[in-house]
Amino acid sequence: MGDLGARIREAAGLIGGLDKLEAELSGVSRRTLSDYVSGKSEPKASTLVEIGQATGVSIAWLMGEDSRGDASGRNLPAGMNENIVRLPRFDARASAGRGLVPINEMPVGEVAFARDFLRNLGANPDYCYILEARGDSMWPTIPDGALLIADASKTEVDDGRIYHFNVMDRALVKRARWSLDGKLFLTSDNIAAGYPPEEFTADRIDELRVVGRIMFTGHAPMPVR
Repeated sequence: MGDLGARIREAAGLIGGLDKLEAELSGVSRRTLSDYVSGKSEPKASTLVEIGQATGVSIAWLMGEDSRGDASGRNLPAGMNENIVRLPRFDARASAGRGLVPINEMPVGEVAFARDFLRNLGANPDYCYILEARGDSMWPTIPDGALLIADASKTEVDDGRIYHFNVMDRALVKRARWSLDGKLFLTSDNIAAGYPPEEFTADRIDELRVVGRIMFTGHAPMPVR
């Protein structure tokens, strides 16, 4: 944790320090940030994503696996293969059903991808991560057990796209649908299974956080390195 804590402090320094970072995060106190920096506690995967979004560094850099890669690809060390990025894989099983509570939200491995492949998907390679879908509510788009590539830089919710959402303590993979009156519905693709949409109005918006947009579904297992 020491290296992770040092990198969180360094990332916070990019935007003015831990007090400024606290103001950018949801539900993370200054004391909790200090505990991360000192190694007393570990941030959840969703918090790492938020820290990366707030400070402009990649999750891979926070975990000590990359340079401080920003969207332009600057700061890469000399000699590094700039076309390869190692995506952190989280054991946060996002439910394509009624919602699972993530068990372990620290990275459990990594998968190497070509940056060009991710860019061709329309993704930002430095903000991508991998998680596993559970359940059948998004079938046939997302089968049970599929490994998903999500992009944490894409948190603006567009109608009809699929996102990794955190709803309170639940991790969900759902399709977003906007109604004409401004309500957001998290819907399932498996209509025959009868999963009801989850409705979010203005008074519930603080329960919902967009972690990232799903950019790719792997129907076969991906090699973890």
